[in-house]
Amino acid sequence: MTVKSMARIAAFTALTGAVTVAFPSIPLSALNISVTLQTLAVMLAGVLLKPAEAFLSMLLYIALGVIGLPVFSNLQSGPAVLIGPTGGFIIAFPFSACLISLFRGKGSFFRLLVLNLIFGVAFIYLAGAVTLSLQLKTPYFRALSGMALFLLPDGAKAALSAWLGSRIGKHIKLLG
Repeated sequence: MTVKSMARIAAFTALTGAVTVAFPSIPLSALNISVTLQTLAVMLAGVLLKPAEAFLSMLLYIALGVIGLPVFSNLQSGPAVLIGPTGGFIIAFPFSACLISLFRGKGSFFRLLVLNLIFGVAFIYLAGAVTLSLQLKTPYFRALSGMALFLLPDGAKAALSAWLGSRIGKHIKLLG
């Protein structure tokens, strides 16, 4: 692994923690989950990094939270967060970023938007609903349907990430 690659991984790990801490979460439902900018950082990692870098940047973010740095929403940390209501969402981050990166191709806005909606929104919802349903003791599809409130803000984050990725990719070679 090159120094450039390690720097990109560290930068996106830091970005994910920074946007989560700097921009407070906004509670939207009784499901005990909130809107955060974590998924924006996940999608940006996917559209701007190589697949392994995207995966590792999110894995490192999770590791920092698990060892006690308050980088999860609402300044939470520790392994208990991963088995809590939002744990499934967080666990999906490395896979989401990697999948977006794997299928990104030349990174046109439309392609990135579709990938972000599939892997940065739907995939994360599907994974997140698992721990949400277990913690709330509610059926999986009920927990999943509760995610409908988040479609508009997450769709906006997917579009912003696709737009930034398609523009930045033209001007800066982050992938090399």
